Amino acid sequence: MNKKYILEIEGLNKFFGSFQAVKDLNLKLEEGDIFALLGHNGAGKSTLIKMLLGLVNPSGGKVTIGGIQQDGRNRAIKYKIGYLPERMYFYDNLTAWETIVFYAKLKNLSLARCEEVLKQVGLTEFKGRRVGAFSKGMQQRLGLAQAIIHKPELLILDEPTTGLDPIGIIELKKMIRQWNDSGVTILFSTHNLADAEELADNIGIINKAEMIAIGTQQQLEEQLSLKTKMTIKLACSYPQLWQLLMAKGIGPLEVRMDSILLTCHREEKAKVLKPLMEAGITISDIIIEEPSLDEIYRVLVEKANIKNQEKVNPRNDTVLVGAL
Repeated sequence: MNKKYILEIEGLNKFFGSFQAVKDLNLKLEEGDIFALLGHNGAGKSTLIKMLLGLVNPSGGKVTIGGIQQDGRNRAIKYKIGYLPERMYFYDNLTAWETIVFYAKLKNLSLARCEEVLKQVGLTEFKGRRVGAFSKGMQQRLGLAQAIIHKPELLILDEPTTGLDPIGIIELKKMIRQWNDSGVTILFSTHNLADAEELADNIGIINKAEMIAIGTQQQLEEQLSLKTKMTIKLACSYPQLWQLLMAKGIGPLEVRMDSILLTCHREEKAKVLKPLMEAGITISDIIIEEPSLDEIYRVLVEKANIKNQEKVNPRNDTVLVGAL
């Protein structure tokens, strides 16, 4: 079955004078995916998003959304994209209803759709309240309403959980999943790795203008050969347990009075437990700590920075011999 891509980026570059903000970026985003874009401040995330929206023209390469090449002028492509910036700015003296009607008129949509979208984001009972009196979370909901009012195929969210309280974050994540279940493809940028870990099907990491990694969290983990940490709690102490485990080829490990600490690859966990069960050792609990996205991100960025440093300052092992 052929994959369908809502977003295709090929060889994308962006220069601001001599500064390169995005470098040779390639990405294909499959329909129905939730994609998290990670990167530090200044890495190129915002510039990339602006090029996707047609607000900034690329210096090279192309962006295709829903089969249409982005050039910043094609109105048809604008209906395929919904966008929530990190901070929405509304007219404080307008009500939520007046605000959403304003956006509906821009897109030739009905008042019935305004009612529907306010209900989706949980603002129906507040539609008569002025936006200037809204909390950050309520303004974020209204921003989401304008982003999805035209039922876009691709929803782009820039730091969507910034400034939200815990309840607001939970509700926003619920809405993201609901829209995704209805067929909307979602791309969101974030500094919160926990959000990416919880929501994203696939992850892209930008570092110093380059996309250094793309894949699922497990694929990135396997690419780096990161290991799972296991703490096996024992019902009692067992003499010569360390020798038994080493004889079975299990290690590296640390044996304590009432527990075993070891690391292994994700697929080796059962292999570790089998010899313990065969030896009649009673296990009271098992604590498993898979490699986190924080660790994956840190290692990938460190490797990329070392690689870039080597390009800037290549090792020169040539020995020059001169006459004394």
